[in-house]
Amino acid sequence: MSQEEVAANGAAAEKTVVFTAYKPQLIVEAQKVGDAVAFYKSVFGATETGHSLYPKRKADQELPHLLSAELELAGTTVLVSDVSVNSGSE
Repeated sequence: MSQEEVAANGAAAEKTVVFTAYKPQLIVEAQKVGDAVAFYKSVFGATETGHSLYPKRKADQELPHLLSAELELAGTTVLVSDVSVNSGSE
């Protein structure tokens, strides 16, 4: 079968799923990702390893809106992301 193994008696054999890693995600209020990243950097010494910016800006002089940032904190990677209207996180 495509996703299940068939046991000798014809019943579906039970599969074990093993997770080897996970990435914690912190969800913050809209447009507060930059503040949260600055906080984790200054207080806990986190380093930013990546980020995602909102592609649209109102003016050329306006700073880009930070949607999410990936931080290295105490040997683990944490994703800090913005709550969006469509995310269902509220």
